[in-house]
Formats: sequence, structure tokens, C-alpha cells
Amino acid sequence: MILNGKYFSFEPRRYAFMLIALFTTNGFAHAQNLPNETRPRIVITADPELDDNNSLIRFLLYSSDVEIEGLIYASSAFHWKGDSKRTKWFVPGREYTRFGLNLCPCESWRWGEGEHFIHDAVYTYANVYANLKIHNFNYPAPDVLRGKIRIGNIEFDGDISKDSPGSDLIKTLILDDKPGQLFITAWGGQSTIARALKAIQEQYEFTANWEQTKLKIYRKVVLLPSSDQDDTYANYIKPSWPGVYHMF
Repeated sequence: MILNGKYFSFEPRRYAFMLIALFTTNGFAHAQNLPNETRPRIVITADPELDDNNSLIRFLLYSSDVEIEGLIYASSAFHWKGDSKRTKWFVPGREYTRFGLNLCPCESWRWGEGEHFIHDAVYTYANVYANLKIHNFNYPAPDVLRGKIRIGNIEFDGDISKDSPGSDLIKTLILDDKPGQLFITAWGGQSTIARALKAIQEQYEFTANWEQTKLKIYRKVVLLPSSDQDDTYANYIKPSWPGVYHMF
């Protein structure tokens, strides 16, 4: 598999049993076949923590009920990849400082080599897709889901200094003219979301369209976080975008 110019080889066995057990149950159909225009648009951002893996598995069961716009790898205080340049990173008060351990500054933190848990879940989803379609024709095709996967700001937790494929996708979705709200989850940290908003600010802040752009975003974007896992909400989103609806 090629992902952002890098090749990954993997055997997605860790999800296979659970997903197949869930997705091949004949009686689990839970919703009517809804047309696209009535389904909420949603972006998933997640780090490699086990609870995010479990949430993703469950979420795919409900993928017929929503319009998935993005599946994005994210970082958090608990998982970040590093930049592959041996750059060392440290944020005071993180878990690597607890109990006097002082394990960082370090080059990465709890990020597995070639991490691909989102791809694993979608791969296994593909194995049961034919059965899912029997229950509800709105289940998205596996290739459609694969086309939504992006790498977000995963190098360092809380780092919003540069764009990523994930933040670029979120920015595009925020600025598009599709009707309705855009729901963006943050199961891990919010740095990828924050970077998307910062890129919009950098592009529009000193233009005649700035106030109109902010109003559009305030009406459109709904953030669905699992707390503030990298401080980017407190440090950037809340003070810079006070009108963005944020469901803690």
C-alpha cells in the first residue's frame, strides 16, 4: 500500500475477528436507507489509542447513516510519530514526566512503526462489505473510504506550525459550499483541526472576506472532541475561533 509516498505492508488481523463477527450478523440493521442529502457530514480524526480503534470499528457499523468526508490519523499527548529527523520533543506535564521518569525529550512517543490502524479497519470492512450492502445500500464502498484517509499533524503533539494532508482536507471541507453542518471529531488531539483553522485564518484574516468567512465557519462547523488531548483547543481554537461550536 502507498500512503503519502511511503509503502506499508501489513496484515490487518487484529481487527478481523471483531469486525467479521459484528458485520456478518444478519439482524444488526439499525437504520432506514437514507438519501445522501439527509445524512450528516462527518470527519473522523483519531490517534492510535485502543479506545479510538474500538470507536472506529463501531463507527463503521453506522457508516450507512452518515456521509463520511474524512478518516484522518491524528496525534495527541499520548501518541505522536516524530518527524523522522531525530528531532526531540518535550511538553511539560505529559505522561512521560510522571513519577519522576523523565523519558523525554524524545523522538517519538507511543507511535508504532508503520502505524495503519485506520487502513486495517477499512481493509476488514471491505471483506464484509457485500453483506453490509444487503442490509443497507448506503454503506460506502471500501474504495470510497480509502479515498478519505489522510495523515494529519502527527509529528508532534500540539504542533500546528505547518499543513498536513489531513489539515488540508479539513480546510477544503470547511470552506466548501455544500449545505448543512460539518461535524469533526477529535478522538485524539485537535492539532490537525487547529491547523486547518489556522490555515484559513492565515489566508483570509486581512482580506475583505474575513468576517463573512468566520460567520460561515461558525454556522457550519461542529467540533466533537474527546477532551483537549494536546492543548490546541485551549491554546488556539478557543481564543482564535470563539464562535465555533465545541461539544465537550
